Amino acid sequence: MASEEHKKLATLIKDTHNRLREDYHKYGSNEAWARHLARTDDLQNYAASMQELATNHWNINNNNKQVTDKSNCRIRWIKNKCHEYFLNGGKDKYNEREIDIMKKLNLDEFNDTPEELLSKNNRKGSELDKEVIKIKTLDVGSCYNPFADDDSLDVTAIDLVPANDQVLQCDFLNVDIGDKTLSNEKKGIVEFEKKSFDVCIFSLLLEYFPCPEQRFRCCEKAYELLKDSGLLIIITPDSKHVNANAKIMKSWRWVLAKLGFMRITYEKLQHIHCICYRKCVKKDTAIRWITLQKNISADDVLFNSSGKIFIPQDFQTVLTDDKETDDVKIGKEDLINVFDELPNLCDN
Repeated sequence: MASEEHKKLATLIKDTHNRLREDYHKYGSNEAWARHLARTDDLQNYAASMQELATNHWNINNNNKQVTDKSNCRIRWIKNKCHEYFLNGGKDKYNEREIDIMKKLNLDEFNDTPEELLSKNNRKGSELDKEVIKIKTLDVGSCYNPFADDDSLDVTAIDLVPANDQVLQCDFLNVDIGDKTLSNEKKGIVEFEKKSFDVCIFSLLLEYFPCPEQRFRCCEKAYELLKDSGLLIIITPDSKHVNANAKIMKSWRWVLAKLGFMRITYEKLQHIHCICYRKCVKKDTAIRWITLQKNISADDVLFNSSGKIFIPQDFQTVLTDDKETDDVKIGKEDLINVFDELPNLCDN
């Protein structure tokens, strides 16, 4: 059973998300985000609460429950996928798959062969291991940098308000992307160098944003920041069974394929979806998956709204003035469940 301190911290997290979502529906995405950023004290309390929950409550709960299935740990899952892909041959395997797709698509308008295109943009996993080159990783919404203890990762951890000095301040939604990485006098990132990361991690990040366009903008920025064949890893909460929100998960794959990402790993664990997307060397190889899909309605908002990534809460009614409907109550309960279930996910 959760302690009173645990409940207090979780309530602060829930209230922050509720207020941001309500502001979005009242004022629009830009004004809501500006109001959110202006609440500096609230953001500092949020960061401190998240760190406290993750390091002193969720771990304890998991230890008490004697969790043995380590695949359910989101941090461990992410580390394992990075190791498998970059150090244990996964990248080579998907290089070969992309070469095969390029050949099927007859991409002969390029000067290089598919093999030459990939060899120019990729270093073999075995070579990466031999040269002891770390996997350059961007952890967005990091809070306290949970990946700092992995020697194979060179982590840049960012958050709106960092919980400790291992994390840099950055508003990822509005950060510039250019020819080099720049920081300000407060050691915050104001610009990132394009194509400078091997991995971009969105762990419990996208559902933070109340607006479908904001979520898409984050994925678009990740695409620009990743090297060719790099990974975008997304962890998003969902306590329902695997098929309950399968259509929404498929729409993510659809939207990100248009952007140039190929989904290579998907696992539905007890409380979360865990997904790896590979940035394709040529967008056509990602888009090919879309051309193979059947029975997608032209009127389906999930698949035919340009530049949007939807979550279940987008289709629920929200607060209007001081009144609330049954739909509102369902939406608020779902949001609360997102954070009530997190203690079941170990962070080591």
